[in-house]
Amino acid sequence: MRADHPKLWHPIRITIVVITVWWILFCMVLAPADNPVVNVWTVIEIAVLLLSTFFPKSMSLLFLVMAESGPWLISGADANSLPGILYAFGMLSYETNNLVAVLLLAYSVADQLFCHLVLKLNNGNPVSIIAMIGLILMLGCALRWNETMAASRTEAEQAKTRLREMESRSHIAEAIHDAVTGDLSAAAFVAQRRIDALSGGSDDDGSDGAAGGKDTADRRDELDKWEQVNDYILSALTNVHRVIDELDMDVTVLEEDADGKAFADMLETTMNDGDRRLRSLGFDITSILHVAGGAPSASPSLAGIVNDLLRETYANIARHAQPGSKADLSVILKPNAVEITQINQARTTETDRVRPGGHGLVYFGKQLESHEGKIETTLHDGEWTLFAYLPIPVPETLPPLTGHSTGHSAS
Repeated sequence: MRADHPKLWHPIRITIVVITVWWILFCMVLAPADNPVVNVWTVIEIAVLLLSTFFPKSMSLLFLVMAESGPWLISGADANSLPGILYAFGMLSYETNNLVAVLLLAYSVADQLFCHLVLKLNNGNPVSIIAMIGLILMLGCALRWNETMAASRTEAEQAKTRLREMESRSHIAEAIHDAVTGDLSAAAFVAQRRIDALSGGSDDDGSDGAAGGKDTADRRDELDKWEQVNDYILSALTNVHRVIDELDMDVTVLEEDADGKAFADMLETTMNDGDRRLRSLGFDITSILHVAGGAPSASPSLAGIVNDLLRETYANIARHAQPGSKADLSVILKPNAVEITQINQARTTETDRVRPGGHGLVYFGKQLESHEGKIETTLHDGEWTLFAYLPIPVPETLPPLTGHSTGHSAS
C-alpha cells in the first residue's frame, strides 16, 4: 500500500485528517446533541473523512453532499459539519484544479447568501465563513502549485543530469573512436591489399602475383593467415563501433515518439556512421533512408531490434563483401512497418553452403519472426541480397496518418 500510494501516507495529510476528526469529536463532547440520530450522522461523516485518505476526491465530495443534505433530513445535523466542510474544500482544491476551486467558492457564496437572505437563518457570520472557505481553497491551490513546481524542478534537474551523462558518454565515444578505429581501419586496409596480392594481384612495391616466388601451397597458407587476420580486425572494428553506438544511443527517447521522428533519426545516425566506417575500408556504399507515408512509432524494444539488425548488416558487408566493391542499402519506413534491403558482391570464396552473416542473421531472423516479421537472403552469381521486414503496430491513440512521403539519402 505504501509503495502503490505514497501520497496517501504523507504525514501532513494524515495530520490534517486527524486534526479534523479530533475537532469534530471535541465539538460533539463539548456540545452534545439532544437527538441521538445526530450523533450517528456525525459518526458516519467521520467515517467518510477517514476514507478520504484513500479516496480524496470522491469521499470529500460525498462529505459535502452529506453536510448540505443533513440539515434537511435531520434537525441539527449540521452543528459539527464546519471542520469537515473546510477539509473537504481544501482537499478538492488540492486534488483537482483551479476551475473546481472557483466553482466551490462560488457555490459557498451563493449558499451563504441564500441561507441568510432568503431562509433567514442565523447560524453564524456568513462573511467569516466565506473568508475561511476562500482561504482554505487558496491554501489547497497553493499546495498543488508548489507540488507542481517541485516536480518541474525535479524533472529539470533530471534532464540536466541526463544531458551531462549523455555529453560524457559522447566524449568517451569520441575518445574510443579516435584512439582505436583509425589504426584498425588502416590495419584492415593493409590486410586486404595483402590478400589481393596473394590472390593473384600485385603488391604496391611491384612484386609479381606469385608473392616473391613462393609456391602455391605456401601462398595459400599465407593467404589463409592474412584472411584470418583481416577477419579479426574487422570483427574488432565492428565491436568497437558497436560499443560507440551503445554509448551514443539513448533508446529511451522513443517512449513518447508519437510521430516516429526519434526512431528515424536514430536509424539515420546508425546509417551515417556505418557509411563512414565502410568508406574508410574502401567500400563504395550507397544507403537510402526513405519515409513513405510517415515513420512508425516504434516501441523501444522494436526500435532496438531494427537498429541492431542495421548494425549487423553493415558488419556483414565489411566481413563478407568483396573489398572495395559496390554495396547498396535501402531502409524504408512505413507507418506500420520497416523494410531493409541490402545488395553487395560477396567474396569469391563464399558459397551457397556458407552464407554471409550466418549466426547473426539466424538470431535476428528468430527475433523478427517472433514479431511476425521475416528475413530472406539469396546468393546468386556472387551477388548477395538480404531483405528484412518487421511490422510495427500502429498505436490507437495516434491520429490518422496522411499520405505524404519524405526521404533521406546518404550516398
